[in-house]
Amino acid sequence: MDHGVRPALSVCGYAEQLTIKQRTPSDKNPNDVYLGTVVLPGGQERVTAYVKIFPPATRMQLVFNEVIAHHLALQCDLPSPTTFPCACPTSLLRDGPRALLVPDAHKRFVLGVASFDGTFKEAKQASSASAAKVADVMNWPHVARVAVFDELMGNDDRHLDNLVRRGPHDYALIDHERILFGEPWFGRDLSELRARHCDANILADTIAEGTDEVAQQRMMAIAQHFVIETLLVVPDVAARLEQLCLAPADTTQRLIVMLNERRTLLRMLMHYHFRKGDLFQARTIR
Repeated sequence: MDHGVRPALSVCGYAEQLTIKQRTPSDKNPNDVYLGTVVLPGGQERVTAYVKIFPPATRMQLVFNEVIAHHLALQCDLPSPTTFPCACPTSLLRDGPRALLVPDAHKRFVLGVASFDGTFKEAKQASSASAAKVADVMNWPHVARVAVFDELMGNDDRHLDNLVRRGPHDYALIDHERILFGEPWFGRDLSELRARHCDANILADTIAEGTDEVAQQRMMAIAQHFVIETLLVVPDVAARLEQLCLAPADTTQRLIVMLNERRTLLRMLMHYHFRKGDLFQARTIR
């Protein structure tokens, strides 16, 4: 095998079978989501995984966002299903949106992102924000840490549909495509984003506006812990991921530098959610 191809293949999986994930009529998300059989990077094992295909205009950026944020979540001691780029045969995509997702009819493969959790047999996305489900999430031991992580990453799209329920008060993070506020940041001066507040950090707002003072104190203590002890590093997959997603060679290094600078501002950024009071309203679920 050509040595220029092997690094990208070692970080990318391959979809062998895909079944469309049914949606409600109100779901206007432009991404296509499937459940299927995927060969893990390296080709050693097959798993059942969720696979997401993004529109072509933003595809490479969003695949990169999903995968790099997964690795950074692990560095921050947060539960995140194994997430990796996935080559999907266009013949497996559903007929309706195929022309939109793959405008070039001669293209045999499209790059998506796959996620699976091998530890739990039944992992379900929490849906519909009922009072019981919100209470269950708020009793999750990691909820304050997730609020701080979302602020660090500038993830303005956290809601119940992108927390995978593993059991009572037990969830895993998915859907990191909108880190850095959903900005197209490849090639951008990231210093512009270093001190921006994450207005739609719904977990931080819920904790800040609630009556649980212990949860509030925990969130601020975790923010301080991030400042003092959580130094992010460039993941091992970075160079191969950049190659696969057509990102500039220094993309991950620039991101890590900016996030470590932003990390020192976390206490100030989290205090912002206490000051917002009742003015916050969650933005539309994307």
